[in-house]
Amino acid sequence: MPGFGASVRRWIAGLRLVDWRALWAAAWPSGTAAAVVAGCLWVAVPSGGRGVAVPAEALYGSTLQQVRPSVSGDVDPRLGSAVDAILARRGQAVKTNDLGLFLRDVAPELRVDQRLLFQNMRKLGMSATYRRAEVWTNYEAMRKYGLATGTFRVSMRYQLLGTRLAPAATDVGYTYTVRDGRLFLVDDDDLDLAIGAGRQPWDYGPIDVVRRSNVLVVVDQGQLPLAGRLADQTVAMARQVRQLWRGPLQLVPMVVALREPGVLTNLPPTLPGDEPARIQALPSPAETGRPVGGWIVVPPTRQRGFDAAQTTHALVHLLPVRLGEEAPRWLAEGLARYAENKQLVAAGRGAEVAARRELARQESLGELIRLPADDEFASPASGEISWLAVENLIGKAGLGSVTDFYLQVARRGYNDFARERLLKEYTGLTEPALVESLRSQAE
Repeated sequence: MPGFGASVRRWIAGLRLVDWRALWAAAWPSGTAAAVVAGCLWVAVPSGGRGVAVPAEALYGSTLQQVRPSVSGDVDPRLGSAVDAILARRGQAVKTNDLGLFLRDVAPELRVDQRLLFQNMRKLGMSATYRRAEVWTNYEAMRKYGLATGTFRVSMRYQLLGTRLAPAATDVGYTYTVRDGRLFLVDDDDLDLAIGAGRQPWDYGPIDVVRRSNVLVVVDQGQLPLAGRLADQTVAMARQVRQLWRGPLQLVPMVVALREPGVLTNLPPTLPGDEPARIQALPSPAETGRPVGGWIVVPPTRQRGFDAAQTTHALVHLLPVRLGEEAPRWLAEGLARYAENKQLVAAGRGAEVAARRELARQESLGELIRLPADDEFASPASGEISWLAVENLIGKAGLGSVTDFYLQVARRGYNDFARERLLKEYTGLTEPALVESLRSQAE
């Protein structure tokens, strides 16, 4: 989709080529209303002490985004500066905790929602910048707010202060219209379905946030006891996981436990499936998009019983999230279950672990011919086989060798042949040899 920045310049360049009599005849029903409302208006959005004005005739057309006739497709500088000034003020307001500035360009009917958004962002401790990305065709908004209306995809680049994470990015959709000679933000959810926006933790509210020196937890307002329990549990289990994991760490795990099941569902989960928690990456604004970290998202149905062992499982999936998702699923899931089961044993639930091992030995290992493929984890048996495979590897090669192998394949992926070679190099076993060792346990 061409950038909105390109749109207006094309329109300006094409003004001289337009047959205005024909256009007026074709657009008479809607054009009359637009002329009455906008004929003498100027869109004035001051920025940095300097006025940026857009004459109303430069906004004339079906929508603001219908100013695209130029080859370059860039937005007319006057219109672009007006939108950019609003976005710059928005970022400055978040940085300086200035609610009045944040709401300055917001239409009255949207201010309650935007005030709540601002409060949530401040509770999280965020800095943010907004960059106009592209215009979006939005005829519904035009019908609702009038002809001088335009919708933009906006890149929101943000940093969660105190988490020691690099800046991350997400997209939002903002709709502006002309009122009283100015641009106002009138909708912030028009693109939620189109681009998966509006599902960040600060988009639901009101929220409460609990911070420890090494963890951040987000819950619904009034759920501080839940947040405190999850925070203490995460701090304690992170210490255990750091003894297990030799690779890069997310120094401050971030946990989201909201009653809204749609939170952070706009990004594909790192490990989809029946997990005690979902791991959602924070994409970088860099071109590579490699994650800068991730969230542990505890779904509403799991929050009451989310215990230390499940926290350990989730942390193992979170800690290497910046490496990428190229490790085979059996290895990632197996290591997470291995850590979870060690925690269960430490908590006095060793009999439960032993019973699961025996059940898997009897039902899954006798006829095993290969390790589970990445798309075969709908069955609980795949997770149990993965756990036993990793446990077997650790018993034969040591924990350090197995985690080193994980680091290699998670970073680079490789093809099956290369992974097989690396498995042999780090653990002394091939996959067929590992499967044969597992199958022998069923005898």
